[in-house]
Amino acid sequence: MLIDTDDIRPTRKQLSPTTAELLQDRDGSLPVWVRAPRKGHEHYSGLTRPKLYHLAALGVIQTKSLREPGRVRGVRLFNLRSILEFIERA
Repeated sequence: MLIDTDDIRPTRKQLSPTTAELLQDRDGSLPVWVRAPRKGHEHYSGLTRPKLYHLAALGVIQTKSLREPGRVRGVRLFNLRSILEFIERA
């Protein structure tokens, strides 16, 4: 059976209002949230994974943990703006 490729059109998903608001929080081309590097230094701030977690434990930078209900593991994201503001204050 042959499929006519003219009938296949890419669909664009409409962004939710929350997602649109988050995208407006960006500073130019910088992301809003970053992940801690597995090894080495984080690309934008130059901080290591242990340092990011230490600053988060002190409450001087913002973080969010994303984890599905019932799961043990998730991902921790760090707010890049709060990291850069901390560096600026130091």
